Amino acid sequence: MKKIRFTDYSSELPDLDFKYDETYYPNDEDLPDPQLNPTLPGSHVALQKVGIGPVELPLFLKRRDGTVQEVYAKASLYGSLDFEHQKGLNLSRFYLLMHEAIADHVSIDALKEVLKNMREKQNCTSAYCKLRFNYRWYQNALRTREELPDDAPESEVFKTVGGVKLSHKKKQGHIFYACELEGQMHGNEYKFFLTVNYRYSSTCPCSFTLAQDARVKRGKAANGHSQRSTARITVQLDPNKPMWIEDVVELARTQIPTEVVVVCKRRDEMAFAELNGSNLLFTEDASRLLYQGLDQWYEENKILDFSIVTEHEESLHPFNAIAVVYKGIPGGLR
Repeated sequence: MKKIRFTDYSSELPDLDFKYDETYYPNDEDLPDPQLNPTLPGSHVALQKVGIGPVELPLFLKRRDGTVQEVYAKASLYGSLDFEHQKGLNLSRFYLLMHEAIADHVSIDALKEVLKNMREKQNCTSAYCKLRFNYRWYQNALRTREELPDDAPESEVFKTVGGVKLSHKKKQGHIFYACELEGQMHGNEYKFFLTVNYRYSSTCPCSFTLAQDARVKRGKAANGHSQRSTARITVQLDPNKPMWIEDVVELARTQIPTEVVVVCKRRDEMAFAELNGSNLLFTEDASRLLYQGLDQWYEENKILDFSIVTEHEESLHPFNAIAVVYKGIPGGLR
């Protein structure tokens, strides 16, 4: 066993032993516990949440295609402190609760186990577990195609450019989505939420129109301003019906097709400019378009609730344009 180094200050503090004791292993009952007879400063009130976060955990997520993706998550776990004379929860056990249940495989059932164990072991009325992670998926180029060998059959050829045969298949790149998966337990009721951050480009309809006016009437060079934008989409999941991150992304891509691109040659940049010109967006337009898609899911009973926050990082102003909309279920997402 490797020796543990220590710094000996016994010459200055002769009443203390500065050598680390590697063999000492106390029994639980031999250790002091300030929670047994607590000192309670401040108001004696119950607390809605006490917990830990962010805790870094490796997680394995099942993808829609049946494969598994490893992600590195930042997790938080909270419980309600229901008794006004209770000092606190046993925070040292929180990590073990999460690690034992969800570190190898994340699922709704695994989150249920974490929340249930939290309530039982900590005597909580409510328990909360949230996982934040970046999810990797694929994005097709807008126009650029995969190149084919010279002997590729014509059935596989989309077009020949400069003597190079191009495939019907577009080039792909990796794109990452900041996501959150959250479970809540209140009494014996469970709630589960999935949040996906979708990044897109938004061209201002007002400045686009003014730029066209300047060009047509006065021959002036002008352009409508665009900005990188984000939609924070949260859905309440039905535990009995599968919902994938890919599903949320595809809905967003359908409703707002100007997603930021990762594979971008000149022909793709031209396509992106045309796509933005065909989808002029105020932030309230983006929220309503996403609402339209999510509301259809709600009517089809695919999800139980939803909320949307769109934020456009203005290139014209020194502040952002923000819109918020939610389904409006009593006691639901806000």
